[in-house]
Amino acid sequence: MTKWIALGALAALVLLFIFLPVVAWILVGLVVLILAVVLLVPVGADVAYIGGELRLAARVDGFALQLLPRKPPDPNKKPREKKPKKEKEKKEQPEKPEQEPKPKKKLNLNFTKEEIFELVKKALNGLGKFGKVTVRKFMLHYVAAGEDPYNTAMTFNYVNAALSSLAPVCARKFHVTGGVDVWTDVDFAADKTRIDAEASVTIRLLQVVRMALAVGFGALGVLIKNKLRLRREARLAKKNGPLTEQDTTDTIDIEIQAEERNDMHG
Repeated sequence: MTKWIALGALAALVLLFIFLPVVAWILVGLVVLILAVVLLVPVGADVAYIGGELRLAARVDGFALQLLPRKPPDPNKKPREKKPKKEKEKKEQPEKPEQEPKPKKKLNLNFTKEEIFELVKKALNGLGKFGKVTVRKFMLHYVAAGEDPYNTAMTFNYVNAALSSLAPVCARKFHVTGGVDVWTDVDFAADKTRIDAEASVTIRLLQVVRMALAVGFGALGVLIKNKLRLRREARLAKKNGPLTEQDTTDTIDIEIQAEERNDMHG
């Protein structure tokens, strides 16, 4: 009996080693498929401000979930009864001497102007990887009004000028698939400006991931360069004394290159 059990266990191990790679690849393929589906699923939001009321709904692949205004609670539903908490007896513990909090380690970056400029440039380039946002619907109704007719007319002109200048930018950044309803008006008899707006936008999570990776890797490259520069400065300061404010990055690089040449010839 023991012999047959041992042979069965050996056969099971052999089959496991044979089919384990196949099962592993199947699992990896399923994980990749699920991630691809999730990243390609369109998500978005429906936002509306009409008649002074704000409405907000989240959208996932055509299904909408209303967030604002919240649905009123069902009056027929009975509230849950809260169970009274049991009070635990506190055990007397000897008072511990107060310990001074340890100072937190601060990340010393000390960016130069060139590094700040490069970091901003990398961030902007990463944001450019986001791609276009799909606009399924856009509506904007603006009626300028106020007590002063001159200010009302000037505000109306400013809004029209802003909309005219933003139109080409929106055409580059947004992909409009639905209707667009935009008009402005002025009402000298009214006291308050009226604004009604509605928008339905859709993106894919792949766009967000691609933008985040582009910004993250770009910023990581700048941080690595900054860390290496600070290490070089610390090494030279230890060797030649503390650096003055007149020391520049170019001078440090020249000294490092001279050091490297001396090491090679030596």
